[in-house]
Amino acid sequence: MSSPRTVRSPTTSRIAILAAVGNLPALLSIAHAQQATPAASNELVDEVIVTARNRSERAQEVPIPISVVSGDQLARDRVFTVADLTQRAPGLTATTPNARRTGISIRGIGKTSGNDNMEPAVGVIVDDVFLGHVGMTYQDFTDLERVEILRGPQGTLLGKNTSLGAIKYTSRAPSFTPETGFELEGGVNRPSLKARGSHSQALIGDTVAYRASAFYDQQEGDLENVNPSGGHWHERDRYGGRLQLLIEPSDDLSVKINADGAFTDENSNTKPFMVDPLTLNDGSVRSTTYSTRFARDYFGGYQPIIGSWDRIDVDMARPLITDNYGASAVVTWNAGPVDLTSISAARWFHFDAKNDQEQTKFAVARSGTLVDTRQLSQEFRLAGNVNERLDYQTGLYLFNIDTDTTSRNTYGEDAGAFYASDSQYRALNTATSRPLLQASLRDVFVTTHQNPVSDSVAVFGQVNWQATDRARLTLGLRQTWEWKANDVARRATLLDGSPLVSTGNATADAIRAAQTGTDYGPFEGEKITDDSIAWLVNPSYQLNDDVLLYASASAGEKSGAVAFDNNGRPANVEPEKSLNYEVGIKSYLWDRRVTLNLNTYFTQVRDYQNVTSEPDPTSPTGFSSRLGNIPELRAIGAEFDALVGITDRLHLTLSGAYNDATYTDWATATCPRSYPSSVAVCSNTGRQIVGAPRWTGIAGFDYEVPFGASFTAHFFGNYVYRSEHNLEQLLSEYGLQEGYSLTDVGAGIRYEAATATYELDVVANNVFDTRYTTSVNDFSNSAPVGYDGIGPRRYVGVVLRSNF
Repeated sequence: MSSPRTVRSPTTSRIAILAAVGNLPALLSIAHAQQATPAASNELVDEVIVTARNRSERAQEVPIPISVVSGDQLARDRVFTVADLTQRAPGLTATTPNARRTGISIRGIGKTSGNDNMEPAVGVIVDDVFLGHVGMTYQDFTDLERVEILRGPQGTLLGKNTSLGAIKYTSRAPSFTPETGFELEGGVNRPSLKARGSHSQALIGDTVAYRASAFYDQQEGDLENVNPSGGHWHERDRYGGRLQLLIEPSDDLSVKINADGAFTDENSNTKPFMVDPLTLNDGSVRSTTYSTRFARDYFGGYQPIIGSWDRIDVDMARPLITDNYGASAVVTWNAGPVDLTSISAARWFHFDAKNDQEQTKFAVARSGTLVDTRQLSQEFRLAGNVNERLDYQTGLYLFNIDTDTTSRNTYGEDAGAFYASDSQYRALNTATSRPLLQASLRDVFVTTHQNPVSDSVAVFGQVNWQATDRARLTLGLRQTWEWKANDVARRATLLDGSPLVSTGNATADAIRAAQTGTDYGPFEGEKITDDSIAWLVNPSYQLNDDVLLYASASAGEKSGAVAFDNNGRPANVEPEKSLNYEVGIKSYLWDRRVTLNLNTYFTQVRDYQNVTSEPDPTSPTGFSSRLGNIPELRAIGAEFDALVGITDRLHLTLSGAYNDATYTDWATATCPRSYPSSVAVCSNTGRQIVGAPRWTGIAGFDYEVPFGASFTAHFFGNYVYRSEHNLEQLLSEYGLQEGYSLTDVGAGIRYEAATATYELDVVANNVFDTRYTTSVNDFSNSAPVGYDGIGPRRYVGVVLRSNF
């Protein structure tokens, strides 16, 4: 049987694009790579190696759904964040307004709700370490060997249970041969400065080597702040690095020690207001709105900015701080009949947001959450062969995560005039009473503190049986035990910590009470002691040397959460259970000039974790809205990836997805704000799920033209299309994002010297300056519809890179 390969091209980069391995998700993946040596035959493909199953394998022979993007393509296209990655893999979407509210989904399923109690359903694993808080993914990932995107439940092998899929990052490893690379980038249409570099070499002969890498990423934001405080928002201001030490005292023993950090301090966390509806969906006029509040004479005819993609007015916001750092040690020992691996890791996440709540020049309100998370993990793996047809992996996984989270609301002297009801405002809007209006909320500080803690232990195993020369069967099983606890407390004080005292006026006190609520706690939640099982049945058949057929059935579970309602009463969230079926084909065509991978899938999720209405006997309507469980949803679809080697210097990539993802049982959904308050619940059964475009298409090209003795002209591009989809978590009519496309292009010249390579490129992202968002917040009686996931606008830059 001949080996799978990827397209060859005389470039310094090697691109592994979307190599889809089918674990049953109808995703067709493509393996694409480019090598520095020109092709010597008509075969334009070369093998792509992945570690999706914790061992090195050819991507085209792994019968699980994988898309692979190589480190060189990531660098060429400057794909550094999870949001960037979504433009290279069909079915993958992400919302990244900030670290805490980052949401990653596969086939539209899996986004989070900005709640620190919740675990990600799409796991992110970096150098074999599972990231337990979704905010740990909010960083630039650089100096990578590859990224693998896996569809469907992955809990039988990878980290903690991931009920819907996983993204696996692999950093470039230390080398005993000296390697140096650097890259400088400057913006043409807006100020920016970006730098990335790495160096690796031996420290002690062929026994100890190191690799050091660092990055700096600064770019002016898309939104001009018209406030006197000035500046631009939605900027990038981040830096970080990684240091690895590789110790190989013998051929059978390897120790890799890793320390890394990524830090941001940037004006990025805003949600431009787009529309403030005058009426509800029944035609009734909204009595008090954001706009009518600012129409009060207290604000002197001020016109808040609504509907602008370019301007914002904020004075109370502060730069968003996000810190991610950690260390790990991976020990691998070939002990004869078995391979033993130990992965020990600790990670920390710090998040500090101070947002201008109403986004005006007035001192109304600042809000934001302070989060500190620490996680510890230990994994032991054992792998070996029973005989020439049967191999196995088994192991033990220990995980602890402890989060301290405090939501904060601070009110300024203009808050009383804004939050007062119309009658309260009229009562205090006099020359003598205005000081009371201001005193009602001035310097009031409201906090809600929680401390979710989770411990888990898992045993796992997977066996591969080579039934015949062409037929294989993979079986996997994982048993997890979990213990979870949490407590909550709510307090309202003044900023200096002193207790609130009456203003001496009943109306002013009522304005305050409406915003602060009632203190409670600390209360302990209802502790969770639970266990779960993940399983996989995965047959495959090598029809011939160029065609692999596969199918799979798998199940996974996302843990429940110890949670509370708005009054501090226990309101736990049930586990989320997924069941997934896949059928696919992976193939080479036309003398291996084309790689074509196709998948179809059926995914069913029960008790999907999301905001919903649940029965509440204390509520006047009998229901209350909170983070809970949607009874059921399902996704049915197909995906493909194709790589076409037109010549050894011109390569095309094509991929696409059709995703029919609907709520099959959500009859008691919380209604969007456009419904009258008299309507207790709405039915969303049969509707397309939030954040799930029905159609996605991606096309790219890479073309090189040699000239002169050592020069090559390089042209490349990428195009993405997504059909319309709703981005508001309760499917508000104002959450609809129309279909849109994004186009990135680049062109440059490369010079290859005897010992080094230099390349100068001009790159452009979002060439046609498409306006779009990846997240929508519905309106309320104190805020318009907000787009808190606005995508980056057009950017043109010049990049100089070298490797030697």
